[in-house]
Amino acid sequence: MDSGECSNSNPSASSPAAAGVWAKLVPADSAYPEVAVAEGDAVVCSLVAPAAGGEELAWCEIRRGGDASSATIRNLSSDAIIVDGRVIQQELVDIKPGSKIVPGPQEEGHLVYTFDITAAKDHDKNNVKILLDIENAKCSICLNLWHDVVTVAPCFHNFCNGCFSEWLRRSSSKSRDKSQSAACPQCRTSVQSVGRNHFLHNIEEAILQAFSSLQRSDDEIALLESYASVKSNLV
Repeated sequence: MDSGECSNSNPSASSPAAAGVWAKLVPADSAYPEVAVAEGDAVVCSLVAPAAGGEELAWCEIRRGGDASSATIRNLSSDAIIVDGRVIQQELVDIKPGSKIVPGPQEEGHLVYTFDITAAKDHDKNNVKILLDIENAKCSICLNLWHDVVTVAPCFHNFCNGCFSEWLRRSSSKSRDKSQSAACPQCRTSVQSVGRNHFLHNIEEAILQAFSSLQRSDDEIALLESYASVKSNLV
């Protein structure tokens, strides 16, 4: 592709598929447009011979990889292309954000593109939603989804702040040996420390957004929060 020609993905940016753009090719020369790559839009085309009606010629195929930060590219042109300094004929090669792509066998006379993934964060969030087992996000004391989740160490079991605090208060009032450490309600391991877990709290919030039926009543939440005594954060 000559430097005076433009490149675009197919279909056009005005199509419904454009809403699912996950990657782009950024030209080294800012005078030329970026090339968007959408989910169903893996073939990148060059606009050749503009004066002759703007015929398009596919020169590569880009597909999303197995994770959120990788992809593959295949040369579809009749000539070689360059990917990260390597001359590519027809083989499939891996690319990553920052990969340099030249739609021709040499840089001279061609635009140099930098590959970038634009939807990595959204892709990661979707993976979390798919892989998460809600049963593993429940307090073993009340058997409901965590509320203001706390984690005990060294066993790293998780409970509602209110549930654990009330259990700890009742256990302490029954114990004759006040110097003895409390035991984890789930595995009975001696508890060395406990703290609020903000990472798991974010997961808790994401679950409630996806499954509103798991939301507790205002009265239940108020009762739990009245019991909660763990104020420190998990280190």
